[in-house]
Amino acid sequence: MNNPQTLPSSLKIAAEVDAALAAAGLTGPQVEREAVPLYLSFIEEMIDAEGKLALNFQHSSPRDIAKQLVSWAREEGVSEQGLLSAIAEHLEEALLLTRAHGTLSDIKRRKLLNLNQQIVDFMPVLLSLEMVHGQK
Repeated sequence: MNNPQTLPSSLKIAAEVDAALAAAGLTGPQVEREAVPLYLSFIEEMIDAEGKLALNFQHSSPRDIAKQLVSWAREEGVSEQGLLSAIAEHLEEALLLTRAHGTLSDIKRRKLLNLNQQIVDFMPVLLSLEMVHGQK
């Protein structure tokens, strides 16, 4: 007779998730677990990979963040679509990690999605302003 397969307990699953997070270097007090700060740190790292600018978007408006992104994209030669794709990847990564950490409530998810949309909404306007100023 076959032995019936038993499902792992919730504690075993939590332990496996903790082990996977630790293996990925995603544990400890220094690791950000909240959706918005994590997303903003990804954006900061994209713009300032070498840490020379010491960016901190925690208290910046979506317009200011979009302005920095547009400026960075222009300097790096990144297209509008490339920039939007990179931002979307960071959004997805923040959502996945905060789900894994268990810190993503509906309210926090909506707040993150709203912030991302506000940033993205400013981009076409700022990009067109960049083009107008660039032609003068």
